[in-house]
Amino acid sequence: MTPLERHIRLVSGFAAQQARQDDLAPLMDAGAAPGQRAFVYRNSGILAATSALVSNYPRLVTLMGESSFRDMARAFVTRHPPEKRSLVGYGRALADFICEHVDDHAMPWLGDLARLDRGWLDAHLAGDAQPIGAEAVAHLSEDELMAARFTPHPSLRLVETSFDLSSLWRTLDAGLAPKGQVQIPQRSAHHIFWRPAHEVNTAPLPGATAAFLASLVAGKPLAQACQSALTAQPGADLSAIIAFTFQSGLLTGLNAQGEHAS
Repeated sequence: MTPLERHIRLVSGFAAQQARQDDLAPLMDAGAAPGQRAFVYRNSGILAATSALVSNYPRLVTLMGESSFRDMARAFVTRHPPEKRSLVGYGRALADFICEHVDDHAMPWLGDLARLDRGWLDAHLAGDAQPIGAEAVAHLSEDELMAARFTPHPSLRLVETSFDLSSLWRTLDAGLAPKGQVQIPQRSAHHIFWRPAHEVNTAPLPGATAAFLASLVAGKPLAQACQSALTAQPGADLSAIIAFTFQSGLLTGLNAQGEHAS
């Protein structure tokens, strides 16, 4: 472990109340006692991490209200303090944390909403790449096309949820809080997030399309991706699925030699 890594771990542990005030003495000039400054530092760290979660999960904030969300976020920070100096993208474990505490909020679908928020964030933070169009495969024979493997856009994220949050997501994504009691269907749903240009796109996906894209992301050849789609939904329109994939800019590379595209 490098000195910087030890420093981050020690400070993070103190911020999460997992280290004592005296543990910070080695970081002080001439070994001076940290005193009250240590608690100010810890509180500032907790506040910064909590504010990062507010920024990273805006739809959860809209649903819960900022005060309630911050209460939950502080509990999360205590259990999962930042491990890096940068708070960009902090909070990857929040969805699982929410699911672990379902008895506290009685919303079994809340963790799924956090996963959708996370999918959007990951797509937003991902690198850029130039998509390829259908013309990239126009010269391939049918056998070559079926054996081809593709590189997915770096921003492509597929999120499967146990509850269908499509309607609620549209409301929250518009910055609106739902009115009245929220009714969430308990059925699996698939969502896609990607950023072919400057803005993150999101859409619900049929099961066949989700299975098709998951296979491509896993590096499987097109033939296997098509079979995955048909297994998920017999009779699925493969032509429409492939057209959607290219038209949406979900692919950035092609390898027609049977190796995983790079």
